[in-house]
Amino acid sequence: LKISVRARAAAAATRIAQLARAMYLQGEGGRGRRAASPGSQAGLSGAGFQEQIEYGCKILQESCFSKATEKEKELASLREDVEGLRRQGEGLREKNQALDAELAESKRRNATQLEENRQAAQMVMQLRGQVSKLGRFRQKLEGAVVEGDY
Repeated sequence: LKISVRARAAAAATRIAQLARAMYLQGEGGRGRRAASPGSQAGLSGAGFQEQIEYGCKILQESCFSKATEKEKELASLREDVEGLRRQGEGLREKNQALDAELAESKRRNATQLEENRQAAQMVMQLRGQVSKLGRFRQKLEGAVVEGDY
């Protein structure tokens, strides 16, 4: 099972507190109270040290929780971005399919128009041939009529 970020942060803070207590107890070494460090007024008693450890753990937990909350918000924002991009992709896919269909229809119309133009060009060539024959026939008739009028 997945453990939430908050649960992991709490577990880490608890473990740090346990380690700090263990280190404190090892440092005591049966001497009772710790000696004061230079520059401090007095050594820390067990209760004071415990309070400082707890306060430090509290700060650490709050920091972890804050970071976890920040990351959860970032994750939610990224999920929204992904959803928006997915919708945009679907829209583009549909538009692409519509354009592909339109292109196929345009190619079909162009092929039909090309065939019609070829047929029209053949008919023009046939008609030009017939006009040419009629022109020659007309010249022969005019030549015959002019010779017959003499």
